[in-house]
Amino acid sequence: MSILAALLAQGIHIVLMVLTAPTLAGVLAATEARLDGRHGPPVLQVWRDLARLARKRPLLAQSASSMTPFAPVVRLAATTAAAALVPSFTLGMALSPLADLLAIVALLGVARAAAALTAMDAGTAKGGIVAASSMRLALFGEPALLLAVFTLALLAGTSNLDLIVSLQREGMMQPAAASALAAAALVAVTISRSRDAADPELSGGTLAVTGLADAFGVLVWLNLLSALFLPIGIAEAGGGLVAWLVGLAAWLAKLTVLALALAACRRTFGRHRPRATAELLAVAGLLALIAVVFALSSASSA
Repeated sequence: MSILAALLAQGIHIVLMVLTAPTLAGVLAATEARLDGRHGPPVLQVWRDLARLARKRPLLAQSASSMTPFAPVVRLAATTAAAALVPSFTLGMALSPLADLLAIVALLGVARAAAALTAMDAGTAKGGIVAASSMRLALFGEPALLLAVFTLALLAGTSNLDLIVSLQREGMMQPAAASALAAAALVAVTISRSRDAADPELSGGTLAVTGLADAFGVLVWLNLLSALFLPIGIAEAGGGLVAWLVGLAAWLAKLTVLALALAACRRTFGRHRPRATAELLAVAGLLALIAVVFALSSASSA
């Protein structure tokens, strides 16, 4: 029964990710428009845009190689796999043994590398600028992300995401200061990663695939923050229907709050990019480094 429950929970989770990712992108776009004093697009406009683009044949630059239509598919596959591993409403899903923080970070890194390679492939100036901007931010963001992950793994004694969330829910991630600093670093990385510049060389179906990958990427980051630092209400796979419904309601509430906060942060830093974002990531790296020091000090004293 537990195996069936884990498989069912995993299936429901994947369906939720597919339905939520484009809708979340629409909520963010509508919220940012309202913060700017505009009416903004309907929440479901992202679905319509993706369907419209998917029906169009992509136009590729003459200098583009066969990698241009292939790389967005790799990017979508990587972000979809990461979304399947990060828990939403329940722990103990069928893929939970594979839900390692380092694996999730690696998948997101593959997606980012695929996006940069796609932008550079045609050899145009605009594509090069997009790729250079993305990699410049990654130069600041990747160390902060890895140090934050290292901190959580030190505190929990494992890098498995489900086990870390379970310990966090039970209040056993000590010292709390290290966990809080890691949370602040991950929040900064989430803000910087939540909206990459669009590749000017993509169109039609490839642009739809890229848009869907972006939506999955934002959902992965918000789910990570929700699971790691707000594990309130999250259920166990074998907890039964009532526990699942409570976990689903709690997840939707947390996701809504995080999405609204992210929209506000994106408007704040969006007006001062890329310098402000680079400075934010530099601060995140410093906070993550201090978190590692706290975690190592706690481990040595224990």
